[in-house]
Amino acid sequence: MAVSTERDPVATRSALATWLEARTGAEPVEVGEVTIPGLSGFSNETLLFEATWDGEVHRLVIRVEPTGHTVFPATAFDAQVEVMQALAAEGSVPVPPVLWFEQSADVLGSRFVCMARVEGEVPADNPGYHGAGWMPALDEAGQRRVWESGLDTMAAIHALDADALGLPWLDPVTPAEQLQLDREYRTFACGDGPYPVVDRAFEILEATIPATVDRPALCWGDSRIGNMIFSADQQVAAVLDWEMVTAGDPVQDLAWYLLLDHHHTMAFDVPRLPGLPSRNESIARWEQASGYSAEHLEWYELLGAARYASVMVRVMKLLDSTGVFPGAADMAFDQTGTRLLDEMLTARA
Repeated sequence: MAVSTERDPVATRSALATWLEARTGAEPVEVGEVTIPGLSGFSNETLLFEATWDGEVHRLVIRVEPTGHTVFPATAFDAQVEVMQALAAEGSVPVPPVLWFEQSADVLGSRFVCMARVEGEVPADNPGYHGAGWMPALDEAGQRRVWESGLDTMAAIHALDADALGLPWLDPVTPAEQLQLDREYRTFACGDGPYPVVDRAFEILEATIPATVDRPALCWGDSRIGNMIFSADQQVAAVLDWEMVTAGDPVQDLAWYLLLDHHHTMAFDVPRLPGLPSRNESIARWEQASGYSAEHLEWYELLGAARYASVMVRVMKLLDSTGVFPGAADMAFDQTGTRLLDEMLTARA
């Protein structure tokens, strides 16, 4: 969910035209209407527009680094750009082509990355894709292709080596280290006061920390079909949003993939799309495609649910403080993330 910067449309178009003229060497550059998607993600402001130079129309996307209202304590903006550039060079995982990374804040008030726009459809998040958007209109075979293409693309990420990609700074994170990072995030997002369901989950996780994986893998982090663009044949055309990228046991990506899918049925009280493979089918397909075991899936699902509940607290507070949803902070600890985690803990009892 995004809090978009209030931008003057005329000034923004003029600034982008001048900037593109400097980058392309073309003159003039004409910039069309700049649109800002609605509640699409607090993490980065997104600008969509067409620009014309040398007689050719270019469909472009700009992601602006946030400087104020952030879900996470650090933007990881450089990491996102580096990962996309490395993946584009390697070629086996589709990502939006990075055209320019602007380091100066003079143009748009913050650094930004400009990418070529990838055509396709993105599964809806709010309301969720099980009941809204283009996915319910697909036949069951098409729905299955979306889900399985997402799983296979995620497995392709896990087959990559961070060092070979030129990303040696992505040091593997052990389960214990990830748990500590999520504890620290819980404090950042929720404060020092009690959050009973999350605190109980952390107690269980602390007592059941799994062994460190023998072969740490590149992990996407925000692994869900809502962060993928799909082409007309229901295959992944691009993988988006790399701000949570890490390295470690790749089953954490499968855990997040399954967790957020379940969240979307619970949160919007709709049945799961009939064409989507079952949980067991999904696990088996990922294990076969990735060559990794899903042995520790349930531990990472519980960890992911605790993290998601904390993220939602932060989002609700931001929705309130920015005026997007006045009063949201009063409900910050009673939202769908809390209910999802409570459901999981009840099932374990």
